[in-house]
Order: sequence, then structure tokens, then C-alpha cells
Amino acid sequence: MSLFVRNGPQFQLTAEGQGLVDYARRVLSSAGELRTHYHRHNALRGVVRLGVPNLFGILCLGDLLRRLEERYPGLKASVRLNDSATLSQMLEDQDLDIAILVEPTVGPRIRALPVGRTRYRWLAATDLRLPRMLRPADLAEQHVMLYPPPSRLYAMVMSWFSAAGVQPARVSMCNNFAVTIETIASGMAIGVLPQRAMQLEATQGRLRGLNVTPTLPLHAMSICYQSGALGPGIEVVVGLMRDLIAEHRLFEK
Repeated sequence: MSLFVRNGPQFQLTAEGQGLVDYARRVLSSAGELRTHYHRHNALRGVVRLGVPNLFGILCLGDLLRRLEERYPGLKASVRLNDSATLSQMLEDQDLDIAILVEPTVGPRIRALPVGRTRYRWLAATDLRLPRMLRPADLAEQHVMLYPPPSRLYAMVMSWFSAAGVQPARVSMCNNFAVTIETIASGMAIGVLPQRAMQLEATQGRLRGLNVTPTLPLHAMSICYQSGALGPGIEVVVGLMRDLIAEHRLFEK
């Protein structure tokens, strides 16, 4: 089909060429409308799937949901509270859009925004009698409660014991943050939690940090998210989460 007719140095559209231009204009107009609509609305509508640690859930989640509802009423949140290893796998499997992860190792489809470091402490009930300074061999004699595998916290604590050549005699596991706190506060066990947990209202006056050598390592924390999820607006949700982490001083710099 001829679209152009040459007339000396000039070109002129044939009837078929003009018809194609009309189609092209309509297609480009629709494409522009589609892009504008989804850039403006789609990223902040529907459901955003979040995976967060328990501490973020307690300190920040209410504020996050409130701000999302106020600013973007068309966006709903589906929230999973779990350990970092589980959330990382869910993110890789595209079962989550955004997750806060410890020391993340993510694929090329996922972006990671560092937001600080978390410090873990050995905690015990305030009235539990223990030596002033403790070593792994001392703690190995205690009843220890940990988040179950495949959590990185469990792996980190067990490696800490192994590096000292000891293994705890009794380890119980619980994947509920509040129950773990209550068990430690009752004096039934000692455990490892983020140091920030000691500032929670539910723990004040009930738990004390133990002086332990060697200390547990700090872990880098990142907000990780599917780069293609929700369109450009996913950056808005990530930004709100980052701001709340800073406001609540959830992690150390």
C-alpha cells in the first residue's frame, strides 16, 4: 500500500496514508490517556502487600495505615508480620510488594533502600538473678526462647553459641513477639530481641538487658520492594515507611 507520493522534492500523503495518520493519532492519544490514568491513580489504588517485623508493626503500623487512609483512600493494605527470612522468600515469590528485611540478599527485580541497623540484646526478667557479666557458656545453662528457624535471629544466636564452642541445653521457640516478651518477663526463659523492644510500654520495668560478651552483631535493615509493583506510586508507600522508621527511631544509623 502506497502511503506517500513524491512530487519533486515534496512528499504528499495518499488517501491510505492519511487514513493511517488518523488511526495513529487516535492510538497515541489513547496511549497517553492510559499512561496518565495509571501514573496518577493505579499506584495508589487497590491493595499494597506489606511484610514487616513485629517491632515495626507495634510502633509504626498504625501511623502508616492512618496516613495511607488520609492521603490515598483508594489504597488498602494487606500486612504480614513475620521473620525476615520468611518475608524475603515471599517477596522473591511476588507474594509481597514491600518488606522490611534484615541483611537482605535480593534478586535484580527487587530494590533495597537501607534504613539503618538494628541492635539485638539478651533480655531477662528484672528479678531473675544472674551474674553481672555473662558469657555464652553461662547463657547456655539457661532456658532460651528464640524465634524459630528459618529466622535469621535464630541462626545468628545459634552461631553465636557455636563460635564459643557451646550449645544451649534447652531452647524453646515461639513466633509470637508478644508471647515471647511475656515468657521472658515471667522469668521462665531468657531471649534475644531488638534493643528497641525494651522501650515498649509492655516491657518497661519488666525486662532488663544482660551484659554479655561478646556482644551480638548489629544487622543492616532495608526496605525492599518490587520495582514493577503498583507502578511509580510504590515509591510513595516506601517513603512513608522510611519516614516512620526515622520518626520512631526504630533503627540505629
